[in-house]
Amino acid sequence: MPTSAFSRRILTAGALVATGTLALSGCAGGFDGDTDASGETPTRIVAAIPTDPTSMDPIRSGALVVLSVFFHTFDQLVTITADGELAPKLATEWSANDDLTQWDFTLREGVEASNGEAITAEDVAFSYQTILGDPTGENYAYLSSVASVEAVDELTVRFTLKSPFSAFPRNTSLISVVPADTYQEVGADAFAQDPIGSGPYVFDSIQTGVSYDLVRNDDYWGDAPAIEQISLQPVSSDESRVNGVLSGSLDVAPIGPTQVESVESQGSAQVFSALSNGVVFLGVNSTSGVLTDVRIREAIGLAIDKEAITDGLLGGLAEPATTTLAPAVEGFSDDVENTGYDPDRARELLAEAGYAGEPIPFDYATDGRIPLSSEVAQTVQASLEDVGFTIDLRGADQQAHTLKVRGREMEGIYLNTWAPSTVDGDLPLTDLYEPAGNNNYAQDPRTAELAAEQRGVDGEDRLDVFAELLQYSNEQGYYVPLYVPMNNYAADPDLDWTPRADGLFDFTQTSFR
Repeated sequence: MPTSAFSRRILTAGALVATGTLALSGCAGGFDGDTDASGETPTRIVAAIPTDPTSMDPIRSGALVVLSVFFHTFDQLVTITADGELAPKLATEWSANDDLTQWDFTLREGVEASNGEAITAEDVAFSYQTILGDPTGENYAYLSSVASVEAVDELTVRFTLKSPFSAFPRNTSLISVVPADTYQEVGADAFAQDPIGSGPYVFDSIQTGVSYDLVRNDDYWGDAPAIEQISLQPVSSDESRVNGVLSGSLDVAPIGPTQVESVESQGSAQVFSALSNGVVFLGVNSTSGVLTDVRIREAIGLAIDKEAITDGLLGGLAEPATTTLAPAVEGFSDDVENTGYDPDRARELLAEAGYAGEPIPFDYATDGRIPLSSEVAQTVQASLEDVGFTIDLRGADQQAHTLKVRGREMEGIYLNTWAPSTVDGDLPLTDLYEPAGNNNYAQDPRTAELAAEQRGVDGEDRLDVFAELLQYSNEQGYYVPLYVPMNNYAADPDLDWTPRADGLFDFTQTSFR
């Protein structure tokens, strides 16, 4: 099990199962003989993913769910471990020039794709250049800082950035490298149907919407994983995922917080719960109505009983948040102080500000990314109205809510979440504090300055900048950090596996007891 801050709350519980075992329409794929009747330790794993990936082309597809496939079938320059550390993968080392605008990566020797094509710096350059050639692509945002990429020699690839960026290597953990000759020869559409990579697994079959079946790549350059076969199967229903694990048709599946107790209480499945890399927060339109007064914004933070959400509503499957970054994310600081819970002080601030009950719109999504979002919103509303606020609660589906966030159309406060896939604070800071950010209503030059400054320094100097920015944000009440949720999974009782903070699957270090 991991030992970092984010994982200290990992829980493992065995439990017998008594609930029903609904048939899973999403589990029709997989391998022949999925049921291990030999009594030997299983070497194949069937895992549920919550949505169906749009494409198996890693150049065009970069959605989070598909990374659980690509981490197994392709190499990336670096990897982020389960405990959030940066580690070598295709690249063995990397370094920057003095002003952090140029990064050189040295590649591992002798790496080949599963069809025998050598993977060199030219393949890395091709993969990145192709992504950079399409600003509308899903992966482009991870590379928006890149001005150019070139192969210096067979094993050295050089990135020139538009501005200093000390955390740039973390962004390369999300970009898969394809064999350039194969990709160009067959074309993007055909490659997506029969992908070829250099990862520890190769594709065995692709049944869109049903399963993505992988088998171990015995020619992989690294250590051979214990698991020989992986079947990743889209199952959108929380209930179906639970029942799939309980029935034995799935070995591991993400589940909702309300399902944890029932699985734990019964007995034939494990529950893994680990703090995520995300923070659920209230966004505040600090340019709208009474919210322009910092005393009103501070009163909102003081009025909310976060433990009523984490310990009550979520049953301990979350921790109160102090900043807009989770403890697992690079840039988090224990030194940043939050307002805390003080309803009496909130009432005093409302009186000092002359608040006269003007309604404050509160938008939230009724489904989608935040489990129990309606209940969370109602709990927040109750806390705010208890100190004297008048709250106009406005629920909408996730799609409509997301469009309002992206259009920066919120009129008051709103429920939102940020979980950086790089497990680094740069991406959230870009969105929350820089001028183009979807959530940046304040447009405060000071936050933009600090968000940019952290890219030009590293180590403790960078962490100090993060701490200054996050403390300033709390003092200004631009956001109200609410809680850090846990990722929860039901799993086979014999599965020996470590969940990642980002919620993605990586079974290369997994086995069955």
